[in-house]
Amino acid sequence: MNRKPGDWNIGISFSLANPIDFNKMAESGIRCMELTWQPLDIFDPEVKRRCDEAVDAARGLGIEVWSLHIPFGTDWDPSSLDAATLEQVIAKVRRLFGYAADWGIRTLVFHPSWEPVPAEERAQRLQTAKQTLGLLSQEAAANGLRLAAECLPRTCLGHSASEMEFLTAGNPALGVCCDVNHLFKETPQRFIERLGDRIVTTHISDNDGTDEKHWMPGKGNLQWHDILRAFAEAGYQGPMVHEVRNPDPLDIAANWHEIINANSNL
Repeated sequence: MNRKPGDWNIGISFSLANPIDFNKMAESGIRCMELTWQPLDIFDPEVKRRCDEAVDAARGLGIEVWSLHIPFGTDWDPSSLDAATLEQVIAKVRRLFGYAADWGIRTLVFHPSWEPVPAEERAQRLQTAKQTLGLLSQEAAANGLRLAAECLPRTCLGHSASEMEFLTAGNPALGVCCDVNHLFKETPQRFIERLGDRIVTTHISDNDGTDEKHWMPGKGNLQWHDILRAFAEAGYQGPMVHEVRNPDPLDIAANWHEIINANSNL
């Protein structure tokens, strides 16, 4: 069933490395957030303690901790061709499943690779990522969680609808995080049309049409009327999680309401 853009909650990415005032977030009308801590080490007890506090503080103000962003980089690459590294990646993600469950966070966003991905390794890396994501997504589902692979730019895996279809094929447990700022092989609206109900969460920002910029929506090259229409026609149910540079909750909320009002005919 189609949903109107105004039905979606406004979300925001909250980084422990660059925190946002929760009172300001609540005042803005933002009702959900994604928790991240990169480049901090979540397995450092002090960092974990601060995440515990952030989750409690957000919930105390009525802000849903909607998703958790798994770290990314060489040491978190689910497409790694190094067996020892891949084993460690799987073990670390499993550990985060426990954290997510303790925090009551159901959705976990995961990058299918790090970069650069050499052309001669791409097919093998795609197959490795598919197997790793398949294993972890099914384990997540068994624990009441949902793993979502994020579409990525440049040479990263998952840089197109075709690659995301390959990574998710035959595995309904694996969802998709649609980062509209990362899509250059086709328009975000075309990506949304193809992935449809596989999309379980979002990253919202704008770009210059050449590379990711994480600008405020409407300040770059993306066609927001077409993007909103595609999400509505796909029946998207989740929030619009803004992942912008130097986020200010009041600015994000005001800007998003402007975009919604400008597209009220959808």
